[in-house]
Amino acid sequence: MKGIVLVLLVLLSISAFSLDPYFTEENVNSFIEELQEDGFIVQQGMVYALDLLDLFSNYLIPSCYGNNASNPYCTYFLPPAPAQTVETSAPFTFRLQEDEAIIFIGWTPPELVYFSYVTFLMYRSLPWQSAPERVFASVGDTINMTRIKTGESILEETSGTVFNAPTIIISTPDRNIDALMRAAAAKVGFTQSIINTEPIPSALLKLGIEEDCDEFIFGIRFAFFKNPEDRAYTQDTPVAVDGKILVRPPYSHNHRGWLLRVTPSAPVKLDPFPIPSMIPRDTGDYSELDLKPTMDRLEAAIIEKYSYLKAEVLRTGRFVDLSYIAIQNVTDVLGDSRDSAYFLTDSFLMEDDPEDFAIVFGPVRPLTGKATYSSFTVYTDDLVQDLLPLESKILYGFASVDSERSAESKLGLIGSAERFLPDDPNARYFYVWKVARSNPNDEDYCLVIPEEPASHRMTYNNLKIAFRSYVNPKTGVGPSYEEILMDKVIHFSPAK
Repeated sequence: MKGIVLVLLVLLSISAFSLDPYFTEENVNSFIEELQEDGFIVQQGMVYALDLLDLFSNYLIPSCYGNNASNPYCTYFLPPAPAQTVETSAPFTFRLQEDEAIIFIGWTPPELVYFSYVTFLMYRSLPWQSAPERVFASVGDTINMTRIKTGESILEETSGTVFNAPTIIISTPDRNIDALMRAAAAKVGFTQSIINTEPIPSALLKLGIEEDCDEFIFGIRFAFFKNPEDRAYTQDTPVAVDGKILVRPPYSHNHRGWLLRVTPSAPVKLDPFPIPSMIPRDTGDYSELDLKPTMDRLEAAIIEKYSYLKAEVLRTGRFVDLSYIAIQNVTDVLGDSRDSAYFLTDSFLMEDDPEDFAIVFGPVRPLTGKATYSSFTVYTDDLVQDLLPLESKILYGFASVDSERSAESKLGLIGSAERFLPDDPNARYFYVWKVARSNPNDEDYCLVIPEEPASHRMTYNNLKIAFRSYVNPKTGVGPSYEEILMDKVIHFSPAK
């Protein structure tokens, strides 16, 4: 029944988008023909859901890469370049030549709190290693809902917004290739004002289609659809079943739009993009740090409430390094986005005991003005047992709490701290939640760890808690790490 509902929702989406005057089968085919007449080989890809849990369960990836439990993902599935003879490490990664362009022609998602598009360096080969090293670092700022160029929304209910709106995204390392793509688009009537260019910084990358060249993945993130049924925009049938990959070339377009891989058939004069200038995170506004005395009182009140238990304050630090540092050092940053600030606690064990639990607390950043939404996510930090002696952390985010739920629901961050500081007006800027293996007293603001893991490959023994703060409304990127308070976790256990 669920599958039937999903298919119906997708069909409704397709029929709505088919009425769009910007993009039709006819004018997209005209664009392809124009590119071919200009000497380019055009192959079609597909924008498809990236279900990390499904891929992990089917042994296609060794980890869930620190997924955000609140955010579904989509990605590009692309055919190899015309002259490419080596395979990629995964069906959703691709190599890119210095003279190629990847073009998305389609529609932005329905109304939601956040969406973004960006390319990541996924794998890099090193001459002294037999297997490529995972980096998963973004190659620049995202194209997100605060700065994407679109046409008018094609649906009345989102008129005047960037949702359900036609857009074109050109990802290429070269300015001349970008100009040629734009010229071909203009010839078939595509408006320049809806075209976004994502510069791929070739100076930092190993472009090409040989085995030792970099592999990329394109990530599309979504958070908190206004209408729950719109989540169907991010859902597809599984990529694999029983370990067998089902989504393979030849690809075709779907209700999200068309995806094209464009390769010149003859040499083109190149003019590589320079390293893009990043949007600064810093605003000079340190006002959230003025709330540190309230956070200290909150911590003291929490410890006092549970004074009969042993309290261990876990260390909180940056989750991942900055992407450009990671690319240079070839270190894994698990799909880092400049749209967020990320914090992570040390690992801890939690017994199945009502007196063994964690208290999670910190600022509600939409209320302090530092983020559009914020959340915490509980991860399993266990090793993947079926890969031993090779080591890979599961890093599956299986539950989260966010700032989008109302105070009345008692299911979100907002309104959960006043019970600890009832006389402090600044308590409203904070949250306090319990994470436990059971909730025998049916407490509010208590996240219960599931008894059964989400996959047969998982265990929920060692735990970590991660924190995200997406998009400072003043900058359009993630908040500056130096301008915000760090969320904290106290692990309580029976006193010995």
